[in-house]
Amino acid sequence: MESTYTASKPLHHGAATTSARPARRKANGSATAALLIQMATEILTASPTMRHRMNITLTDLSAADKIRKQLLKPATTL
Repeated sequence: MESTYTASKPLHHGAATTSARPARRKANGSATAALLIQMATEILTASPTMRHRMNITLTDLSAADKIRKQLLKPATTL
């Protein structure tokens, strides 16, 4: 069987065909950490076997969620 796919743009490799990349967002460490904590908490909450293997209790997950919420609070200046 032959492929019916046709490229919409010709494939050229060279300096003349540079594509403009969109500007990268500035990293937000607290938001990233909070997201990773949320993902891990959801996975471990749903998987008792994994929690048991990692020796993590539901109390640990609750404490991690509290930390996640603290990370998401806007920073206050003194």
